[in-house]
Amino acid sequence: MKKVQKLLISALCVVLGTAGLVACGGGNDGDTAGDKVKVTFFDGTTQLSQVEIDKNSKVAKPETDPTKTGYEFVRWCATPTYSQPFDFNTEIEEDMSVYAGFRSTAEDNHVWYLAGSSSSALFAESGDYKDFTTAKENVDQLPDSVKMTKDATKGNRFTFTADFYEKDKFQILETEHGWGDYQIGYGYMNYEQYTTDSTQPFYSGGGLSGINKTSDIMCGQSGNYTLTLTVDVDGKLTELSYVRNGDAAELEIELTEYFIKGASITGWADLYNDATKMSKVGENYTLEVYLKANDQFMFTTLVTEDGEKKVGTTYIKADALDDASKAYVDGTTSNITAKADGTYKFTYNESTQKLSVTFDAAKAPKQYDYYIDVAKGGTTGWGDYQKDAEGTQLTGSNGKYTIEGVELDADDQFVIRSYVAGTETLGWDNKDVDYNYTYYKVDGTAFAAADAAGGNYNIKVVTAGVYDITFDSYAKMLEIKIHNDSPDIYDIYIKGTNIGTQTGWDHAFAAQYKFTINEAETAYEYTLTIEDGKDVEFGLARYNKGASSGNGDFINATVIGTAGDANSLFTANANNNIICSTAGTYKIVYTIETGKVDFYATPQA
Repeated sequence: MKKVQKLLISALCVVLGTAGLVACGGGNDGDTAGDKVKVTFFDGTTQLSQVEIDKNSKVAKPETDPTKTGYEFVRWCATPTYSQPFDFNTEIEEDMSVYAGFRSTAEDNHVWYLAGSSSSALFAESGDYKDFTTAKENVDQLPDSVKMTKDATKGNRFTFTADFYEKDKFQILETEHGWGDYQIGYGYMNYEQYTTDSTQPFYSGGGLSGINKTSDIMCGQSGNYTLTLTVDVDGKLTELSYVRNGDAAELEIELTEYFIKGASITGWADLYNDATKMSKVGENYTLEVYLKANDQFMFTTLVTEDGEKKVGTTYIKADALDDASKAYVDGTTSNITAKADGTYKFTYNESTQKLSVTFDAAKAPKQYDYYIDVAKGGTTGWGDYQKDAEGTQLTGSNGKYTIEGVELDADDQFVIRSYVAGTETLGWDNKDVDYNYTYYKVDGTAFAAADAAGGNYNIKVVTAGVYDITFDSYAKMLEIKIHNDSPDIYDIYIKGTNIGTQTGWDHAFAAQYKFTINEAETAYEYTLTIEDGKDVEFGLARYNKGASSGNGDFINATVIGTAGDANSLFTANANNNIICSTAGTYKIVYTIETGKVDFYATPQA
């Protein structure tokens, strides 16, 4: 009976094979031998064929694609959701399933538009794409100039041709539903072209939603492109592809980019990344960012001249604010100060040189979990954390997340990947932003961008060692320091006016301005003497242990505690610098656990 059963199954496999599907490599009864594995091809839940192969070998791709009335075959997929193509170069270790990905050819009656920001006037009429929270309410802002054209012969295909320039970004939406299920981002791009490499024609640039499918589509190579959106009304295999037709028209404008920098939002560091950059829409530059009350900031520039990026000399400060904006922020001529916790939207017009501000107290950022992803030698091991996240997740509270004791060799590369908090299954499709070298607050020369000229901003290890890595989710900023089991992890200096012989607030990393850790290793302390008639204005500069360059973290009056018996003598001025006009000798104490600064009166020497 068993021989007859095997004969019937073999016959069935031969019939399937005539349709172009892989013939079975063995019977379906009994267990697979220890050195064999089975690969089963499905259309949905319907089995098409099954093949038995040697363990750790590759399965052959079916010679002929399967067919289905009303559908076109797109690709073989690794998951039943069709989100990942199946790689026929994979060596298979255990029984697995492969799924036929079909796309419905039924007509799609939605109207699709591009919304984004550009160095050109492409999106000048449609406004900043982040405003389209409900496309129905903003349909009048979406002109025909950004409308996709429906194919006259294929009712589920739409095209759009335009000049795109480096760093342009956009997404595709339809006006009946707006964002959400009808939002097309880079994750829909032809899977063979999927990349985060900014040197490619288009790449994934992160964005609004927290998943790759709806991440921003960023242009890495200027050119004239035709985009093709092929819609699957079943919602499974909608895809976006592109063809480069030639060079884009030369822009007549010099490219200037504006970035926010501030006391807490960047630690006064110049961080040029997607979290700090203003987007250009026509003549305006905009940025929507969550700020904490009393955070001080300004906007700085990065200028591209003859293809080379240079730090600009233009700053947007409080004197650029229009009158209406002063309801939400403080400032006159220098730094701008946020009045309350909430989401701020800044709009700067280059022609008028005016900065306007709107504010939403109820809009708070999403919560995320963070993981380190390391490639040994820069090549091996990417994504291993997805299989076993234990030991790779950053932990912490109050917006600071840390992973300690990470052993890194020279030439290793890594990034910090984020997922919406509570995500159970970690994968390439559902990650949010990869925090790379552009988010690193540079301190020393132990790390570098892997290949900045080539657009690869993975963090590359220059000096091997054991490190602690901290991610500030508020500032979107990475800090890295040598692992040290002692609490003595900082160097702190006082800097200001009438402090010793300092000029221009320069502590010069001199020992006379450096705090020392106390015997209990709970706090750093410094003795300050204020002379008669010499008012002081100062702050503290905090560095990772051993630093000898840079500005450090600036600590001002916002962190004055409540424990010191002389705290009432030390107050804040308009810039939140610490000021005191009472002569005497004082002990300044920075408590490591709380980050608070207190002042104590001490006897005169």
